[in-house]
Amino acid sequence: MELHLPKSINKVYWSLFPVIFVLIGYHNIFNNWELPLYGLTELEDFGRLLFVLGISACESALVTIVLWWVITSVKNILRKPNR
Repeated sequence: MELHLPKSINKVYWSLFPVIFVLIGYHNIFNNWELPLYGLTELEDFGRLLFVLGISACESALVTIVLWWVITSVKNILRKPNR
């Protein structure tokens, strides 16, 4: 099963994704995982950082898709005339 998103999402997706990724990544690194307490002295620490950034990217992609869906739904509701 393939998920095909509309072409209109590309513009919205790439404008929202970096902002959301920075916010979620910052929250995950400093609050959830508390990575500054570990330091970056061993290879395992870099692997942990890459893992957290990968998880943050997946979360950001999901949040961006949901936000795009909400925005387009609200636009469609406001655009339709009441009968």
